Amino acid sequence: MWKAGNGKKSSSAARKLHLAQMPGALAPRAKEASVVGRPGWPASVLVVVAAAFSLAALAISASAASLQNRSPQAAKAFHATKDCSGFTGLAGAFCTIRSSNVKALKVGSKIFYLQQEGKKALNSDTAIYAGPGNIAVGHCFLRFATGVGRCTISVGTGRLAGFHARVRVTADPSISKLWHWDGTYGFKKS
Repeated sequence: MWKAGNGKKSSSAARKLHLAQMPGALAPRAKEASVVGRPGWPASVLVVVAAAFSLAALAISASAASLQNRSPQAAKAFHATKDCSGFTGLAGAFCTIRSSNVKALKVGSKIFYLQQEGKKALNSDTAIYAGPGNIAVGHCFLRFATGVGRCTISVGTGRLAGFHARVRVTADPSISKLWHWDGTYGFKKS
């Protein structure tokens, strides 16, 4: 039977009992389990092995990513002409494809310019509309002083899914409002 004794001992005993009953609390002088103190592989060896596996996994994923980025299809030559008689210089202005060597960009497809032209250049995001669900987007920059520019198309949907292109833009020397897009294109497989 328990007797109430000295206040110091009973409060100390009560404290130990309280700590022992708390979930997750360690009683005084209790030790946590440790991998180092157990028989088997030393902790330093386990750390080295874990690091080696982590580096191997990183190397494999980097290698797979670089292989995925290398499309089996090489960039192909891209040639198109566009009639810009519908281009007003305002946001939403467009040009119409008159010829293209890319089957997905049929004659009549529209290239919309989403920003208004500036005083010295056109610097605009673009959207190529090749029919319902067939859209590609990118960006074009054209200096008015030189009449030369660059457009990059980076993503598309529908028939234009994976479409990417980098083209030089030049004005036709003999036909007003006719422009040429010459460069490279491809379709990235996802």
